[in-house]
Amino acid sequence: MIQKGVLIPHDDCVIRVLPYADGIVRITAGPSDGPEPVSYSVTAPIPADPVFAVETGETETAVTAGCLTVTVGEDCVTVAADGKRLTRASRFRLEPYEIRRQTGGNVTFRQTVDGVRASAEGGDETFIRVSNHGAVTFDFTEDETLFGLGSHEEGYANLRGQFVPLYQENMRIAVPVFVSTKGYAVLVNCASVMTFDATDHRRGKFFLDSVDAVDFWVLYGGDFAGVCRALKALTGTTPLLPKWAFGYVQSKERYASQKELIEIGRRYRAEGIPIDVLVQDWLYWDDGMWGNKHFNKERYPDPAALTEELHRMDLKLMVSIWPNLSGESEDRVEMREAGHLLGDGSTVNAFDEAARALYWKQANEGLFRYDIDGWWCDSSEPFDAVWGGKERDPLPERMARSVGEFKKYLDDGILNVYSLHHSMGMYENQRKCSEKRVVNLTRSGFSGQHRYGTVVWSGDCSANWETLRKQVRIVQNYVATGEAYWNSDIGSFFAAGGYEWFRDGDYPRGSDDEGYRELYTRWLQFAAFTPMMRSHGTNTPREVWRFGERGTPYRDAIEKAIRLRYALLPYLYSVHAAVTFDGTMPVTPLALAYPKDREAAKASGEYLWGPSLLVCPVTDPGAEDMTVYLPAGGWYDYETEAFHEGGRYVKIPVPIDKIPLFVKAGAILPVAPPVQSTADLDGREYELRIYAGADGQFTLYDDGGLDYGYEKGAYSAVTYAYHDADGTLSETAAGQPDWRHPVTVRIVGRK
Repeated sequence: MIQKGVLIPHDDCVIRVLPYADGIVRITAGPSDGPEPVSYSVTAPIPADPVFAVETGETETAVTAGCLTVTVGEDCVTVAADGKRLTRASRFRLEPYEIRRQTGGNVTFRQTVDGVRASAEGGDETFIRVSNHGAVTFDFTEDETLFGLGSHEEGYANLRGQFVPLYQENMRIAVPVFVSTKGYAVLVNCASVMTFDATDHRRGKFFLDSVDAVDFWVLYGGDFAGVCRALKALTGTTPLLPKWAFGYVQSKERYASQKELIEIGRRYRAEGIPIDVLVQDWLYWDDGMWGNKHFNKERYPDPAALTEELHRMDLKLMVSIWPNLSGESEDRVEMREAGHLLGDGSTVNAFDEAARALYWKQANEGLFRYDIDGWWCDSSEPFDAVWGGKERDPLPERMARSVGEFKKYLDDGILNVYSLHHSMGMYENQRKCSEKRVVNLTRSGFSGQHRYGTVVWSGDCSANWETLRKQVRIVQNYVATGEAYWNSDIGSFFAAGGYEWFRDGDYPRGSDDEGYRELYTRWLQFAAFTPMMRSHGTNTPREVWRFGERGTPYRDAIEKAIRLRYALLPYLYSVHAAVTFDGTMPVTPLALAYPKDREAAKASGEYLWGPSLLVCPVTDPGAEDMTVYLPAGGWYDYETEAFHEGGRYVKIPVPIDKIPLFVKAGAILPVAPPVQSTADLDGREYELRIYAGADGQFTLYDDGGLDYGYEKGAYSAVTYAYHDADGTLSETAAGQPDWRHPVTVRIVGRK
């Protein structure tokens, strides 16, 4: 039953106000005799003795806890921070309905562009349980901009005015968190399909397909960093990925043998191009055994020798695994006999702990025992009904078909959290048997999935400039939800067009096309400033040498961007350590960093990378110059070190080898010497570049980079503070000296 907190009768239900911490409050509307809603996102326990004050009037009740006051009136619930209204929730609705499902139908398997898929048709309709459709509306003020709700192919610049479908599909990741420029966020407790309708600019309505109650948290942090810390307190810690995951990742669809992987690795090393990871995509298994987690013995005769040779070259191996199985493979037979497949006879029941354990056992015995380094858990939204045909259905029909396929096998109330449970199984079971840090590249996500070492990507998009523009906005929305790790297929998955609607690339000649080379180069420059820098796709190979000889513009620009990524790895790794220890995000939309600056709200094609770098990706073909917005303060061009006063637009040249990158005055930026992999960074001397014009502070972090020793204090964290008035630098060291780097200091811009 709904207990704890303040219970206030409201129409035909009860509204519960439950403070969690200063700045965090939970609001629940449901039947007084209903169950306590379960959350898959939130790990913070229900407070045993929440502290609050209650003031009751004739028509409203006010609950104050810390800085927040929640006022429950006759027709709405208002949340204020320090007396200023944040948001107002109203139009709570719960409507009972029966969940019914077809069972016992015939299962057919089909080959799709996204692998072998199973689908059940026919059968008897079975009553499952009674649930509720739910709804709640949030009112917004005129001056606020909203971000979040996940990774969606539309690439929203602002959630205001949008209709956002919240379900899981290739190119769509639903995360029920939105963040406002007013310094608050809302996390909606719903694991079913949802929609967010903010086409009325004044408000946004959530429709919740299956819930026990309308349930949400309001988190106030004062600014975006504060909101992120509150999300960490509520949803748990993001583990730090291994250092190699921040290096350059080379993939394609697909490397076909052990021999090819080794040859690719050797060529990268011979050409002196920095790289850390090679990725083995699908079909490394025996023919007809989709998803079997075992290497084909003819093409991969000695997997242990494969990883040994790659490791000798300081290269890591990531391997693709799938939750759906076909054929009479040993993995599928074992799962089926144990009763761990869902109703399609193909998909592993990730909601069952024993099924997750068996899935890990298979992955361990078939792959992990050969010392592979990372997982690519593909297709973690495992059901598909729309990736086929010449024409794409309109969104309402597409959503209905996709959701209908999920509902054949899963309870309505958990449709959006398959990936979260699948990721949990991989993370928890690997940690039981290994100290190797978990990396799970996966295509679906949810609020709280960050706890399991996941990196999501934006799905199988197509090569054109509009898609690239959208990626720049997608990363901002996804990371705004408190889920730090996102990336995209550099150059898109589909380079070329084709019969089906999803084959929509503009470049049938792939890397031999000058137009594709330009798009790929600009995409790779953008990817250098995302949490993972990963090249992948079909139709054309993606290795660096496919884009020309050295001395040609695209090849040289690509190498330059990769080397820039490695030069900035000390900064990047420190920024992501702050994700783990502090909860702050690596990417900040400009509007969230400068909420009172209306021009910043318009600059959706720019973002902050960590606290000090302003990234302005080039997303127009043939661009020779570009106008960018610099917020208030001083900014230095990273490449030329030219100074620009902020609060205005500036026009700069953007030759093909340049991505506009600006450093904030007061920044302390650690820069690495040239290296071939992240392993080369150990013990190296860094240049500490200090950008004059303001006081600044930065914590340079490092550790062993491979295991979880940092959880026990095995790391170095040196906080440098720059005092601009006299040009002096002080430092405070924490942790252990083993991973501390010697530094040389250079002040940029000081006269």
